Amino acid sequence: MKSELVLEEIRTAKNRVADAESDLARLLSEVQVAPRAEKTTISAVLENAFHKLRDAREHLGKLETLLESNDDNRTACSTGPDRATD
Repeated sequence: MKSELVLEEIRTAKNRVADAESDLARLLSEVQVAPRAEKTTISAVLENAFHKLRDAREHLGKLETLLESNDDNRTACSTGPDRATD
């Protein structure tokens, strides 16, 4: 089903975002111990990228929930009570 393929792609994207968040968090902690002149610009860019990734992860989660909800509604409609014919 198409929605199942989209859900799988969303899950893959969420995993990639989580990996990138982890990498950025590690890098941000390393930059925080750098000399002040070097870290001001870099840490601002890193923080911005980190926030963008978090927003993307939240958006992917909402899309995933929406698709799962849509699939549940389709399943409920297709498995409703059968009407017996006379």
